[in-house]
Amino acid sequence: MKEKKLVYFPSLSSGAYASPLTKDMEVAPGVPYRFWDDRVPEEWRYKYFLMTAGHLYKKSEIRKTWGLEDSLVFGDSGGFQIATGALKWDMALRDQIFEWLEANSDIACNIDIPPRVTYEGRFQEALDISLDNFKYFEKKQSGKTNFLNVIQGSNPVEFKHWYNTVKGLEFGGWCFGSSRRLVDFMYILALMLKEKEFNNKNNTWVHLLGISKVSDFFVLAQMQKLMNEYTDNRITVSTDSSSPGQYPIFGQMVWSPNWKDQVFNMLYFPKDGSKLGYPKTGHVPSLINHPGVPHFTWDIVENWSTEAVTRATYHNLYMYVYTADNVEKLVNNCPLEVLAELIPNDLVQVLRSMEEMFNSPDPIQVYEKIGRAHV
Repeated sequence: MKEKKLVYFPSLSSGAYASPLTKDMEVAPGVPYRFWDDRVPEEWRYKYFLMTAGHLYKKSEIRKTWGLEDSLVFGDSGGFQIATGALKWDMALRDQIFEWLEANSDIACNIDIPPRVTYEGRFQEALDISLDNFKYFEKKQSGKTNFLNVIQGSNPVEFKHWYNTVKGLEFGGWCFGSSRRLVDFMYILALMLKEKEFNNKNNTWVHLLGISKVSDFFVLAQMQKLMNEYTDNRITVSTDSSSPGQYPIFGQMVWSPNWKDQVFNMLYFPKDGSKLGYPKTGHVPSLINHPGVPHFTWDIVENWSTEAVTRATYHNLYMYVYTADNVEKLVNNCPLEVLAELIPNDLVQVLRSMEEMFNSPDPIQVYEKIGRAHV
C-alpha cells in the first residue's frame, strides 16, 4: 500500500477569502483564487479544502458552485458554532447539516458538542447530545462521505470517559477535538494506542481539529510516519486551520518558518504605509514563487486594503503548505539526533516519546513517565 502523507486542509470557506471564491476572482491573469482549480498551474494546484457547515449549511450545492468536485473536501460539522450559540440547536438543524455534509464533503466530522463556551462545565450534557448525534449519523450514513468519530474533553478523566462512551460506533476514523494543548493530544494518542484503536481496519483517517503551529506540523508528521509503520500505510493524518487568513487581518504576511523557535517569521505592514517609503514599483518579495507573487504590488500593500488581505491570505496558504511539506521531509528522512541541531530539544523529546508510545505495551505509562514532562 502506498505510503500516506500528512494532509493540511485550509479552512477558508468563511470570512474575507470566501468572496473571491464565490465571485471566482483572479489572483493573476487566468489564475483564480480557487487554488484547487485546473486553471492553476499544476505545480501550484492544491486540491484540499475544508468547508464549514456552521457557515454554509444553507448552501446545498456550494461544492459544485466553487468547482470542488474533484478536490478532497473535509466537512466541518459546525459543532463549535452550536457550542457558542451562533447556531440554534434542534433536530431539524441536525438533519440539514447531515445532508449538507454528504452532499459537499468526502470526509467529515460528526456533529459533536464541544464542552466549551456555553457548554463549559456541562461535560456530560455535551457528551449525551454528541452521542445521540453520532448514533444518528451512524444509522443514516450512506457511505458517500467518510464520517469520523470525535473525542472531546479537557483532561484525561474526561477524554477517557468520552472515548469509552463513543468507541465502537461504525465510522472511518477519528477527529481529536479540544487538543489545543500538546499534553491533551499526547494523552489521547496514548489512550487509543493502549486500547488498540488503530488496529481497527475501519479506521482510515485521523484528523486533529484546528492546529497548525510550526511545532504542530512536526508532531503531525511524526504521527503520520508512525501510523504508516503501525498500520501498514492504512491511516492518513490531517489537520486544518484558518490561520492563513487570520494573520492578514493584523497586517501580517508569513515570510518563513523558523525551525529553531518554532514560529512563523512575519512581514508586518501597518494599515497606513504611505510614510514608510515603500518602493514605487515592483512587488512584495517571497521565498516561493507562486502565481500571485508578481501581482502583490507595493501600491496594494500601502493602504492594506481588502485586496491586500486577500492576496496575503493566498500567499500564507502556500507558506503553510510549504512548511508542512518540508517538515514531513525532515521527519521522514532525518534521525532525531540530526533534527536536534535544527529544532528545540524539548520538541525532539516529544517526537521520541511518540515513538516509545507506539512501541510500548503500556503507552499510558510512557505518557506519564516521559510525555508529561515535555509538553
